[in-house]
Amino acid sequence: MAPTFATLFLLIGASGLAAAHGGGSNAHGGVDVGAGPGTIGAQFPPYLGGNSPWFPGPDVNNIPNQPPAGCSVDMAAFTSRHGSRYPDPGSYNGWVALQTKIQSAPKFQAQGSLKFISTWKPVLRNPELELSLVSLGGYKELYDMGYTYRTRYPQLYSENQTFLAWANMYQANQPRVVDSARLFVRGYVGPDSTTRGSVYVLNNTDPRGVANSLAPSDLCPMYKDTSGGINATTWNDIYLPKVTARLNKLIGPHSALNFTTSEVSQFPVLCGFESQITGTRSPFCDVFTKDELRDFEYAQDIRYYYGAGPGAVKNSTFMLPFLSAVVSRFVDGPDKEYTSSKSSAPYKLPPLIATFSNDGQINQLASNIGVFDDQAPLPPTHIPRDQKYIASNFVTMRGTITFERLTCGGKGDPYVRILLNDAVYPVVGCDSGPGRSCPLKQYEKIVAKKQKDSGSFVENCFGAKASGAEQSLAAEGLQAKTTFLTDINLPWEYVVQP
Repeated sequence: MAPTFATLFLLIGASGLAAAHGGGSNAHGGVDVGAGPGTIGAQFPPYLGGNSPWFPGPDVNNIPNQPPAGCSVDMAAFTSRHGSRYPDPGSYNGWVALQTKIQSAPKFQAQGSLKFISTWKPVLRNPELELSLVSLGGYKELYDMGYTYRTRYPQLYSENQTFLAWANMYQANQPRVVDSARLFVRGYVGPDSTTRGSVYVLNNTDPRGVANSLAPSDLCPMYKDTSGGINATTWNDIYLPKVTARLNKLIGPHSALNFTTSEVSQFPVLCGFESQITGTRSPFCDVFTKDELRDFEYAQDIRYYYGAGPGAVKNSTFMLPFLSAVVSRFVDGPDKEYTSSKSSAPYKLPPLIATFSNDGQINQLASNIGVFDDQAPLPPTHIPRDQKYIASNFVTMRGTITFERLTCGGKGDPYVRILLNDAVYPVVGCDSGPGRSCPLKQYEKIVAKKQKDSGSFVENCFGAKASGAEQSLAAEGLQAKTTFLTDINLPWEYVVQP
């Protein structure tokens, strides 16, 4: 007898700093970002990685993000991380422990960039009600995001049309991904979003959703995010002791208060979180020097590259079924009608495919879209000059990967263009189209090859238990593939209103 899904569910159970990070590819050159349209109300350094509020990615490839001359966008799809949020309980407890250590220290004086530290306290006002939720800064990011996509692609939505988005459930008691989708829809559709809009929430813990959710790796016992592992440890051991020693010298008398490297590594994190929570620049943003912030950013790069990104081997492949489904929708075109599993009536889906998930999924997806295929493995001992994979440019809060379907000249085959946080990234080996876009037929083949080369999703996901998982899927009449973009009646999804 094939194992039941209940049974299956139980089975799941330093070298010197380069003169310019990425060879000068971080176009901000140390200039603060933020406090502008579509961003939070505070400026902050552009080097905070996954702890950063959203900001438009630098134009590292010198390609305007407006559609190429003679081309228009007739379909678009994006996958976004949730918006800026309050800290999770573990992080917040660390902030409280840091405050307690400072207040418990014998009388001391701090100078320079640490002068504020004696009176510092965590900025949350009601932590028991705020932890893990989208923050006020996130509200603004997501409303603005909705407005931005509506005005960027006015041809993709008209008043009085229905609109739907998809969101990863993540955790039932931490609805930040679902809330992010809801806030986006409000900004995109407008005042009647509660009647015209819907958010389809995919349960990432339901075993029937294997390869068919916005967080498929959550069901995979073989998936292990090591947060960079030994590579991260090696780099942290190179850059953090020097920063810690410098900062501890700003506090007197000697040994009155000494920060550990672990505590110091959280100062840039506090910079990002405090700035977006309060809407004013955090004093922690000025503690690290520009070069030290770049070192911190590289620690983020290594954490993501080897945790769920291109250096994570099979760990990076779990969003390939979703990517294949997006490409299939682009191949179908904007006028295609679909039939759900529970209805015989055909329906059309919005030409803007809006999906929301988490940072791990953003990295998994980014690893296989083809824009980082020429990135050499990130060394753990120094920042390479030719670095393209920079987490601050696309894994920020509200970090977004956008696909555009371009039609050019009114005829001919369409093209695909990819944007990370609004900056255009050409597909490696496929940039012959207008504005260095990729012919859709060629991109379809590239993605199909990536999926074939990655091997069986079920085997990658379940390892030795793959056979039982496949039998369970077959018993339910399911396959390990993404169908939720064209079937809006799956039993492991539910609908919430904006």
